[in-house]
Amino acid sequence: MNAIVWILLGAMSGWLTGKLLGEKGYATQLFGGYTSSLDIFFGVVGASIGGYLFFWTLIVEGSLFSNAAAILGSVSLVGACRLISARMAVSRDEP
Repeated sequence: MNAIVWILLGAMSGWLTGKLLGEKGYATQLFGGYTSSLDIFFGVVGASIGGYLFFWTLIVEGSLFSNAAAILGSVSLVGACRLISARMAVSRDEP
């Protein structure tokens, strides 16, 4: 049951992070209109990793802190992926 909450929180926080960051990152030439889908995907993956790591370090299931760790993992992974892709796009454009 907790995994379903992590997936929902990850999808929502990934989408919201993408909206807040705007067009930064994810070279739009490569992905076009799929940036929201990538934000949601990376949000779910980040939330799953964050929630799983929190669960195994403290063995606390379903707590408020577990959900906060899932959101933090989601935002971190979406931000890191956007940062890496933006830097790679800039390095390709340089002569």
